[in-house]
Amino acid sequence: MSGIGEATVYTLLFISLYFEVFLLVTFLEKRAGRPALNTAKYTGNLSRVCLVVPCFNEEKTLAHTMQSIFALRYPREMLETIIVDDGSTDGTLAVAKKFERDGIKALHKENGGKHTALNLALQHTEAEIIGCLDADSTDAEDALMRVIHAFENPDISAVTPGVHVRKPKTALQHIQNAEYTLSVFNRFMFAALGAVFITPGAFSMYRTKAVRDLGGWRHGHSTEDMELALRMQQNGHKIANAPAAAVYTATPKTISALFHQRVRWTYGFLRNFIDYRFMFGNRAYGNLGLFILPTALLSIVTGIYFFARVLWYGLKNLYDMFERIQISLRELRFLFSCMDLSFRSG
Repeated sequence: MSGIGEATVYTLLFISLYFEVFLLVTFLEKRAGRPALNTAKYTGNLSRVCLVVPCFNEEKTLAHTMQSIFALRYPREMLETIIVDDGSTDGTLAVAKKFERDGIKALHKENGGKHTALNLALQHTEAEIIGCLDADSTDAEDALMRVIHAFENPDISAVTPGVHVRKPKTALQHIQNAEYTLSVFNRFMFAALGAVFITPGAFSMYRTKAVRDLGGWRHGHSTEDMELALRMQQNGHKIANAPAAAVYTATPKTISALFHQRVRWTYGFLRNFIDYRFMFGNRAYGNLGLFILPTALLSIVTGIYFFARVLWYGLKNLYDMFERIQISLRELRFLFSCMDLSFRSG
């Protein structure tokens, strides 16, 4: 079995390396013809934008998120912000209400999940573009301008930003920061290949009409950002990427919190895989169906395999240790028995 295990590991590593090299070559090809954006001199037609901030027990982080929205370099009259309190049990609603004097809409509803909060905001806006900014995230001042620039192409229905870890402090957060940086690169390449399958909750933007035509957000097994992206791809909508539109999000500080986050993501991916299994390996969906989705599934399977392998060897070593302890205890018991007999015979 060890030989099979090693062969599996090397095969998975080769596929991963091949995938990243493929993306790097594609990146170098696409970068040459990519125009730069000077947001200070950008004079394109600006769309009216609605930023939705869905909240659940975000009393401590909401104000910081709102300050980053106020700092956006975008005309105030063209930017609408809606805070949706999704049945919080702390003081989130009270914090949200304080921003009403700044022209912010603060809505409250019973807890139903992030997708229901987004759909409520969708009913209350007439903006051309709608987007979400999680209440634990902040954006760079020029992020919105860079995203809107991508919508100059009328064929684009959604744009994803470049998501980074906000002020990493612990070693675990620095590891996640490296992972997020790689994801920024990967998402840019997926967009170039027409194969984006996740629109992150942190500052992804959509044409409002496109979202309404698709029926709004769905539960998506707690990964509504992936579900909507797959539904858009299924219906022929194009998703672009603005990697320079920097957004910063809070990440887990402990291994336990990170584990629970990744379990939720993995569960959501696998459930969405089942719902959209017809897209996997389907040439009708181009690079997304033939290459990117199967590779993403392989990466999930690889992660589960390595986790199971580490867990197996860990439990096996633990079992071996207990076996050795039991053997040592039996030997000690035998030694004490011999000593007891010698004392009695003496």
